[in-house]
Amino acid sequence: MTQHTLFTKEQIRSANQVNLIEFAKSQGYLLENGGRRAYHAKQSGGLYFFKDSNRYFHFSSNTHGGTIDFAMNFCRMTFKEAVAYLLELDLPQKAVASSTKKRGQLILPDKGPNFRRVAWYLTQMRGIAPEIVSLLMHEKKLYQQDKTGNCVFVGYDLEGVARYCSMRGTTPNKPFKQDREDSDKSYPFHLCGYPDSKRVYVCESPIDAMSRATIEKLRGQDWKAGHYISLGCLSDQALERFLEYNPIKEIVFCLDNDANATYSNGSPAPNWGQKAALKFSAKYADLGYTVIIETPEGKDVNEDLLSLSIPVEHTHEFDR
Repeated sequence: MTQHTLFTKEQIRSANQVNLIEFAKSQGYLLENGGRRAYHAKQSGGLYFFKDSNRYFHFSSNTHGGTIDFAMNFCRMTFKEAVAYLLELDLPQKAVASSTKKRGQLILPDKGPNFRRVAWYLTQMRGIAPEIVSLLMHEKKLYQQDKTGNCVFVGYDLEGVARYCSMRGTTPNKPFKQDREDSDKSYPFHLCGYPDSKRVYVCESPIDAMSRATIEKLRGQDWKAGHYISLGCLSDQALERFLEYNPIKEIVFCLDNDANATYSNGSPAPNWGQKAALKFSAKYADLGYTVIIETPEGKDVNEDLLSLSIPVEHTHEFDR
């Protein structure tokens, strides 16, 4: 069976007609005006999305294509996974064993001489509890990138080898978000609860995962009673891997609320985060898990945290 025969020509055509610009936004790409007919993805090596043709071009890799190609090349999906994801279908069992893309070795960014800027950004601008920031720094899951001052979030495998790395800018009003080359999104950024914790909060980004833990702490609850992971996108491969090695019974989906999203012409765009939450909740309920959907009041969990307007304490040292 070839990669194309699993789907009809009409299904493949429909998948490629999914709005590429909105799909890229849902995957965390920050777009700016790139000319009269294009958008440019910030810090992307020359990644442009064309409004009229629903296609992209990437100067650094000299690659181009439509929505399916983008999902394959930038979200590390196989052809089958990309089409199924875009059409919100479940792959038949025959397709599950599809080959994975080869990756090089993940090289983490250089560490800065201290972590003060990252600590300031996360506690003051994002409202994260200093206790949580400090813990993640000591576990080497969070640090400050040298020269740029970016936040660096790291996900590890069971042997303690870094397999996933996401970077986030710390300059207000100048957003930057990018995964490190050769990152594997199936290894989640993980804020650990107690070893026997039976609940996991599933968020889209590391900052949202930290925010959800902080909200629990501000409510006077023991935030370590649950685990917190980020998907890095809207694929559940990180959750699947996490569940293989943790005794989880309850899954709480805290994905973004894109209720006010619109296309460039002003027409309503899909609420990607909540559509994914509904899809995943049905999947994992069928697998026997207790499933809860927590829809943010704002656009994401961090916005909900900031709306609480509770001052942050300053009791931790963040030099290293």
